[in-house]
Amino acid sequence: MSTELVLVRHGAVARVLDAAERADPGLSELGRAQALRLAEVLSGEEIRAVHSSPQRRALQTAEAVAGAIGLTVHQHQGLAEFDHGCGDYLFFDDLRAAGDPRYFACMDGDLTAWGTDATTYRERVLAAVGRIAADHPGDRILVSTHGGALNALLGSILGVDRFWFFIPQHTGISRVAVDAHGRMRIVTVNEFGHLRNVGVVGV
Repeated sequence: MSTELVLVRHGAVARVLDAAERADPGLSELGRAQALRLAEVLSGEEIRAVHSSPQRRALQTAEAVAGAIGLTVHQHQGLAEFDHGCGDYLFFDDLRAAGDPRYFACMDGDLTAWGTDATTYRERVLAAVGRIAADHPGDRILVSTHGGALNALLGSILGVDRFWFFIPQHTGISRVAVDAHGRMRIVTVNEFGHLRNVGVVGV
């Protein structure tokens, strides 16, 4: 019997001014609404465990779902984004609009500005997800993480050379089936129909 990983990107991120929060911002008002809508949708599924990146935006998203279904959140460093611990959170739309070379380097899979590289990061994410799946054979598990992590994982399963091959929607859902041998198969990518009729779709 396969394990089903319900992979979600965190909700939209707050633009905070507090210096103490800039490195690890939480969800914006829109992001909180997205997380609550996600929780409403997923509460109808038989999710047996909730796992999350330790970064606040992912953790708060996971907590919304966990609270709705009476579970606790298990944190994993391996699910963190490549920017984890690198100072101020960077909004990639801002970098792109400013013509910042870090944006274009990142789109080409160069993560040097964040102190890592695509291969190392991809291996970290794959290892974390593999351990989570192995700990929950036959269950449906929620994994709350980040856009880079989702590209690393799903791209690896598909054998895509590019680091970025899609832009996950905030609280978009991707599903992966994992068999008893640890082999992964993509079921869906970037579901976000749950957001369309409630006014909480955001990029």
